[in-house]
Amino acid sequence: MNNKLTPLGQQFIASLTHSRALVAEQIKADATAEKVHVVGGGGAIIAAYEQFRNAAEYTEEHLLLQRAIRRYYKRLFLSQDRTQLAHSAEELIVELTLAGYLANDSIPHKLLKTVDELAQLYFDAHMQLHTSAHFKDAWTLDVLSVRIEDILHNLTDENIFAQLCFDHFIATIDMSTFAKDANTTDTEAALFVAVHRSLLRSGDATIRASLLDRYQLTPRTVESYVAVNHQIDLLFDADITDKLLRVVTRRGAPLRVFRHMLANQDNVDTLLQSRANFLSNFEAQIAKEYESVAQRINRGIIKSVIFLIITKVIIGLAIEVPYDYAVHGSIIVLPLLINLLFPPLYMILLRLTLVLPGYANTAALVDRIDAIFYGEPAQYLARRRGGRFGVAFNIVYAAIIIGVFGLASWWLITLGFSFLHLLIFFVFLSTASFLGFRLSRMVREIEVVDADQNGITLLRDVLYMPFVVVGRWISEKYAKVNLVATLLDIMIELPLKTVLRLVRQWGAFISSKKDEL
Repeated sequence: MNNKLTPLGQQFIASLTHSRALVAEQIKADATAEKVHVVGGGGAIIAAYEQFRNAAEYTEEHLLLQRAIRRYYKRLFLSQDRTQLAHSAEELIVELTLAGYLANDSIPHKLLKTVDELAQLYFDAHMQLHTSAHFKDAWTLDVLSVRIEDILHNLTDENIFAQLCFDHFIATIDMSTFAKDANTTDTEAALFVAVHRSLLRSGDATIRASLLDRYQLTPRTVESYVAVNHQIDLLFDADITDKLLRVVTRRGAPLRVFRHMLANQDNVDTLLQSRANFLSNFEAQIAKEYESVAQRINRGIIKSVIFLIITKVIIGLAIEVPYDYAVHGSIIVLPLLINLLFPPLYMILLRLTLVLPGYANTAALVDRIDAIFYGEPAQYLARRRGGRFGVAFNIVYAAIIIGVFGLASWWLITLGFSFLHLLIFFVFLSTASFLGFRLSRMVREIEVVDADQNGITLLRDVLYMPFVVVGRWISEKYAKVNLVATLLDIMIELPLKTVLRLVRQWGAFISSKKDEL
């Protein structure tokens, strides 16, 4: 390999240098601008509530700000009062600052007008489109939350990285092999979705907004906006999107490491000019990545345990305890305790089976990134997976699944479990299995060399994969409904933030009266 950057690398450096120069100019201009200063009580209460709610919803950390913005405007949209939106930005900044999402004195006053105008634009579209066929709040509320997040937290580097990944995969994947799965779906748009979901872990809201940017569409062009949003909805669930997602996920490890290198180092564009320096720094970043993954897994375990306990306590109080009193006349303690304690303990045991990659994986990652920026990456060859294993494997695996569920049910029934207790147990066991599987994907996502299967990991996979499948289904349904988060929004968030807002307004009123004296 030579030391000359590939055209892809040269284009990336040009885009990065240009965008960072613009950002530096903006930061310099904002340095002397008047900032929104937040005063008043309630910050500790709001911050504590946000932590509790985020644990109940189990949202990924990088999506928390976006989701908080969405919840704020959802409350305002429900009021259907457009006049509130004309000056809603300042109150939004106050809420986000008190909740800990933004640093105090970090948002220039001049941005408030832009945010207010956006809010009014998407509110008008929301009111105009909400009776349209197939309309979803995602078309307006989701996109608005992304637009405002981008104003409050610059995401230019992320967008440039996404384009780098897209360009890499469009050049190394033979898209014609996937064309038969596309039907009316745009294959390049499907790849764009796959790149965002896999390498940036973007939510559908971010992807929708990015696609609308690519098509240069706003709610002002109503007919086109509706048509494209409907196509995006179909794209999210298309078979070709899932197939391309698997390809990108499997081949994206070096790019994931590079993304974090880009976020942590300001001189990546300079490092890329020297192959030796870049690869040396990239290898150092891999070591940091392994450490970071271990920390993220540990945080994920803690977050999962809290999520399971909160959800189980609510379900126990709402369903299990009333059921025991109605059917048995008293609380059946043992099933209640097992259903409460076993899933969190199970999550902790799963952590012991997660092992980080070794040096062979490090060397392979360096080779892959070297090929992307200084050589010629290998082309992806689609492989047929169907028929790879015989019918006997499926029959034996089905028997194992039935056996696992059967033995577990028999054992629990001997402990006094009724049908409802069994149902709750398997729901939470499946949910914990899926959460553990998602954490194991963190290791998988930085692997290029397949890890060795030992007896413990093989047994783990055989026994818990059935629960993972069920848990995924439950998680998808829960994410759409999320009764716990909805109840928190209605019963706690709305009254809490309304009261605290009134307290802040009275504080400002009293302060103005003092000034008049």
